[in-house]
Amino acid sequence: MNRKYLPASLLMMTLLLLLIGSEAEAKEPVKAPRIEAPTLTGETQMIPPKGKKTILHFWTTWCPSCKMELPVFDQIVKENQSDVDILTVNLLGAEQSKHAVAQFVKDKKFTFPVVLDERGDMMKKYQIITIPTTFLINEKGEIVKNHVGPLTKKQIKEWTNF
Repeated sequence: MNRKYLPASLLMMTLLLLLIGSEAEAKEPVKAPRIEAPTLTGETQMIPPKGKKTILHFWTTWCPSCKMELPVFDQIVKENQSDVDILTVNLLGAEQSKHAVAQFVKDKKFTFPVVLDERGDMMKKYQIITIPTTFLINEKGEIVKNHVGPLTKKQIKEWTNF
């Protein structure tokens, strides 16, 4: 797909899925793709973290649904009352620049970790068709649930208590 059409395509799919929303529970857990990726702060993050329950959330700065739910993720991270890690993945290839993402995170005062999918590798390996898309990964590194579309605070809380 031509990179210049990626944001428009993702936005259209996001709007469509906003209307229908979709959650799936794996009948048989599937091994999550292992990827080493840079973070917004310049560190390296292994996805998924070894031996930890993880919520992996894919987003962009221009996605209306993402803007709506990112503060909820941040609030849950700040409450820090769970043994589930929350990692967010920004689809950098669909953004203006890394600087724009950093400025967005700074302006919103988000404290959650932001992993950068610089070339779309994670998007491909996790088969992201639209955003937001969120995965629940168990401590064995298996995907046990996924959700396409925005999550509510109640849903995220349920996921952190699995």
